[in-house]
Amino acid sequence: LGVKHAFVVHGEDGLDEITTTDKTRMSELKEDKVKTYSISPEEFGFEKANKKDLIGGTAEENAKITINILEGGKGPKRDIVLLNVAAALIAGNKSEDFNDGIKKASEAIDSGAAREKLEEVKKTSIELYRS
Repeated sequence: LGVKHAFVVHGEDGLDEITTTDKTRMSELKEDKVKTYSISPEEFGFEKANKKDLIGGTAEENAKITINILEGGKGPKRDIVLLNVAAALIAGNKSEDFNDGIKKASEAIDSGAAREKLEEVKKTSIELYRS
């Protein structure tokens, strides 16, 4: 498939993403080698979350949660987003490590750039739907 850098992750709480409620087991493919290890939210300055604090809801509720995060809302939902975005930035060779990825993700949210990008995607999606 030509994949150069990727993660396969499993939260010890059962989530299929990097979690902030417990450790996350990760297998990282990089340069044709796989390294397996675990990370915990505390390693990156996050408090352990309670799984109930991460639960979403309906599509409308999830949209509100997303907007709240992109408008700078703090808390467990933002923390889990930052960790997962950091992994995506690492896999995309836009960050060297999790600390750098978390910093970049935080800056994108806090500067409003992430919200602006969402609005661009929404606009394009609507235009494509109408055409």
